[in-house]
Amino acid sequence: MDTSTQLPQHLDVLVVGAGISGINAAYHLTTSLPETSYAVIDGHESFGGTWLVHTYPGVRTDTEAYTLGFDFKPWVGPPYAGAQAIRDYLGEVIEENDLAPNFFYGRLLTSATWSSDNQLWTLAGRVVATGETFTLTASFLWMCHGYYRHEKGYTPAWNGLDGFAGEVIHPQSWPKDVDLGGKNVVIIGSGATMATLAPAIADQCGTLTVLQRSPTYFFQSPNVEPLADQLRALETPEEWIHSIIRKKSVDEMQNLVQIQQLHAEISKRALIDMVAKQLPEGYDVERHFTPRHFPQDQRVCRVLDGDLFAKISSGQITMITDEIDHFTSLSIVTKDGDEIPCDVVITATGFDLSVLGDVAFTVDGEPVNFADSVTYRGLLFTGLPNLAWTFGALRLSWTMRADYVSRYVVRLLSHMRSGGFGKVAAVLRDRDATMKLVPFIDPEKFSPGYALRSRHLMPKGGSVDEWSMSMDFWGERSVLDSLAFEDGCLQFDPTVR
Repeated sequence: MDTSTQLPQHLDVLVVGAGISGINAAYHLTTSLPETSYAVIDGHESFGGTWLVHTYPGVRTDTEAYTLGFDFKPWVGPPYAGAQAIRDYLGEVIEENDLAPNFFYGRLLTSATWSSDNQLWTLAGRVVATGETFTLTASFLWMCHGYYRHEKGYTPAWNGLDGFAGEVIHPQSWPKDVDLGGKNVVIIGSGATMATLAPAIADQCGTLTVLQRSPTYFFQSPNVEPLADQLRALETPEEWIHSIIRKKSVDEMQNLVQIQQLHAEISKRALIDMVAKQLPEGYDVERHFTPRHFPQDQRVCRVLDGDLFAKISSGQITMITDEIDHFTSLSIVTKDGDEIPCDVVITATGFDLSVLGDVAFTVDGEPVNFADSVTYRGLLFTGLPNLAWTFGALRLSWTMRADYVSRYVVRLLSHMRSGGFGKVAAVLRDRDATMKLVPFIDPEKFSPGYALRSRHLMPKGGSVDEWSMSMDFWGERSVLDSLAFEDGCLQFDPTVR
């Protein structure tokens, strides 16, 4: 990581975050607005975001890489890929499009101050490696930092945890020198991280127990895409294969979501039956693999080639479904009174939402409480001029919505330039004053733990389409590419001379 190169003192656009969203933004700025000066900053030592931070054994995408990848760059390889393969792909995007000169790593943005008089953001941060500070100005701020805190995962405050004598690891901060050989290991959690981590470490551990408060839905499949393989055998161009499989995957997910919403009980039973067929006869599927919620309420996790169920069937992984009462120095005691000996505890318990990158925002001298703002289509926010946030899709690959957000933002910037506008602000219309306000991620439509824990920190949504973060990607995608800027929700001010 080279931090000696100085950031420009002024930019048309500052992009915050060098993961999938930031790379996507950089590509669209370069190809659609080549005259725009921009930089991408990130506090990490390199690009990749999630796929740089997460290094735990077995880490891979839980959605097809054909959709996790970009629409402009074909994915070639197995549909479900590990972190290094994804980083290699992202690196190729940066190299092939000559984006690297615009990326500045090891720079952490800490504060952003907007002045309507100058129509500028004054941005301050620090160089992570040296502690030096930096400042610059930008006409537009594009937050592409993702949606969770990278520096630390979420671990509940269990009774007695401070007195536990063993090692406690969160997968988000996986140590390079951990030794699980012959040890009693407990993974706490039930989601995608557990499902990939547990089979990856089972052979190393003396015993491996998965302790979950409540089960998750799983879908088992092989790590192959038969149609892609068939098209390659016919020497079909990779660009065509990528486009076809991408569309196929999105359509299949749309059909699945619709079925889950219209036939919740049938969908629930089908997923549970799929799991039961992977486990020994008589296994307590009712207790360990029958969730309390319906499939559409949270993400359905994918198990590749049945690896998790194979390790359970062989006795290498023991499932316990119960709540934690307390820790002792060498064990976990559950509410039912079971005591689980453990040398290592892995808390696969999720993450905390990052509210605009935890940056301190000020607008015209007033500190901004993001929770007081209302989102405009999950893109812009009242009270925060000249700022966009790329928030991706939640029911399928994050990238799918990020693509549409990037295209919208560059269209917005082009509109501002051609119209001579120096400021854009999302402003509630008179008729919106009485609309019902709801959480940014509506818990009636999607209710993972991270969203419920942090909803008091997030902006509000509204009961009309313009003021909501849509959970319906399939309906929204037909809107974002053609969305007009004259719907009365956006206020444009001429450039200050």
